[in-house]
Parts: sequence; structure tokens; C-alpha cells
Amino acid sequence: MIDISEILENFRAFIKSKGLKYTPEREEILIEILKYKDHFDVDELHMELKKKGSKISKASIYRTLPLLIEAGYIQEVYKQEGRAYYEVVINKLPHLHFICIKCKKVEEIIDPKLIELIQEHAKKKEFHLLSYHLEIFGTCLECRKGGMV
Repeated sequence: MIDISEILENFRAFIKSKGLKYTPEREEILIEILKYKDHFDVDELHMELKKKGSKISKASIYRTLPLLIEAGYIQEVYKQEGRAYYEVVINKLPHLHFICIKCKKVEEIIDPKLIELIQEHAKKKEFHLLSYHLEIFGTCLECRKGGMV
């Protein structure tokens, strides 16, 4: 369970440590993002905010996303057709994505053996892991059955 008040307090401290101003817009963007259970892009986020009467511009969202990535709340997970997609990574295990190149469906796979393997190789190389993601592109069963491949 995500404790929003703790996250907001930590984000406020993070922003101030960067010498930046903590704004209501940045907070509103973070609160909306924390509601996502799936991947999202800037257009979807902007539409959701607008539906709720927000006046936040896409430019404000684009300026805030790198801060949220650096703070460790979200990560960019993949790009399709020139659009970047993000996901909330708070309390989420590392995982990989199977991405269908035809219908664009994304399936998340969490495999403890894969996580162990990555951590084992990082340890051998004395590499400090911060985060990671793996994208695997192909075609899903539905697209292959439908003759899309």
C-alpha cells in the first residue's frame, strides 16, 4: 500500500534538495500518477488531469517527469511510435515486458530466477543496481491467430 502523505513529504524534501520550488502543479501530477496501476504516457496523464478540471499544461508534465524518475517514483519503461510510456515503481518488483509489435499489448512478467540472475551478474561485476527493466518485442498469440504476422 502506498502512503501518499509520506511520498509527498519525501518528494517535497527531494525538490528542495535540488534547489527547486515545490509547486501545487508538481504535487497534483504526482498524486495523479500514483493512481495508475498500469503504464501511462503524457497524453493519457494530461487527459486525466483535464477531466478533473486541472489547468496543468503538457509542458509542466514533461518538466516534472524527470524529477519523478530521479526521485525513484516512476520509470520510463518503453517507447512506441515516438511516445514514451511510464509506470509507478514504488513497491513494485523488478520485471520484464513482452510487447506485441502489432497490437501494442504489454504483458509484465515477474520471474524470481531472472531477478536472481541479474543481481548475481551485478554482484560479480561489482555493479550497484539502481533499477532495471527489460523489453522483449514480438507478437502475441491473438495477433498470430488473427493473421497479423
